[in-house]
Amino acid sequence: MFTKRRTAVALATVLGLTIWGTATASADRTTPGGPWVQDAQQVSLQRLHTYDELTAALRRLEQGSKGAVDVESIGRTNEGRDIWTATVGTGPTKVLYITQQHGNEPLGTEAALQLLQRISASQAKWAADVLDDVTLRIVVRANPDGTERFQRQNVDPDCSGPFCLSGVGFDINRYHDPAMSPEANPVPESAAIQRMVRSWQPDITVDYHHQGSYRQPDGSLATASILWPTNPGVAPQVLADSKRVAGLVYTSLQQYGFADVSLYPGDSLPGIARNSFGLQGSASLLVELRGGLGQKSGGYLIRTAYASMAALLQAAADGSLAAIDPAVADTIPERGEPIDQDDEE
Repeated sequence: MFTKRRTAVALATVLGLTIWGTATASADRTTPGGPWVQDAQQVSLQRLHTYDELTAALRRLEQGSKGAVDVESIGRTNEGRDIWTATVGTGPTKVLYITQQHGNEPLGTEAALQLLQRISASQAKWAADVLDDVTLRIVVRANPDGTERFQRQNVDPDCSGPFCLSGVGFDINRYHDPAMSPEANPVPESAAIQRMVRSWQPDITVDYHHQGSYRQPDGSLATASILWPTNPGVAPQVLADSKRVAGLVYTSLQQYGFADVSLYPGDSLPGIARNSFGLQGSASLLVELRGGLGQKSGGYLIRTAYASMAALLQAAADGSLAAIDPAVADTIPERGEPIDQDDEE
């Protein structure tokens, strides 16, 4: 699938020396570990974008880019909020990033917004080169209703059936099964993403989440864990390309020291995004950031997500992704022991 096209852009240039305007959450005290970021944790959200703030920021981006960034609603939630995508670039390789399917997992959204701001505003040749070879689309916060309540699920108190928390809502990341038509999907956020994916057909898809806190054998905390599609129905070439993406993200983050990356122990359900997109022919990867949302750790984790996004864009644009050996993914160390308890995508 992946081919070499042009000379590589220096990743340090793409990343910049600093990640400006970092919006992070601050916490008086949070409990480490847990299956994911817990709804009851005492997390201050004033420096994360609310729905209205995110909408305004995306509109400013669109206007300020003079048409380079296209912001579009792909659907609406049960409470009437738009599910926004932002698209930039004109290249033949289509890269899709999805953030915040779970409303209490916010830092991928902040990283994606910063990436859009940086790449759309830059007049540098590296940005033009990347955008000539890649079209980037980002679902910027897939679960706006859940985000407003800082909860994992969407908002559907009348939900029933699998992966429904009674009186609360559905887990969006269980309703992407390609065998289910969007029209039959009871989860509007999942249905909107599925319609878009079927129509746009991305070549590469990366889904950003948070996990709990895990300690590696050397005593370090796992900054992020990653995994490609594991459903047995994924075509061998798609699996190999997915593992190339995993190997690229792993080696890039390790090389620049941004993250201690481990292997995520996910399952093979077809309704999980990374499996669904793999079944539909897209090289696919899950990125699970550590769940810490303190002032210092939040900024560090945003930088990690941003670095992975930028590195993959560069490699997809210059063709170096094609040179990654899929076997590199098999060298990623297993995730260590939980500090508190296990987690789930």
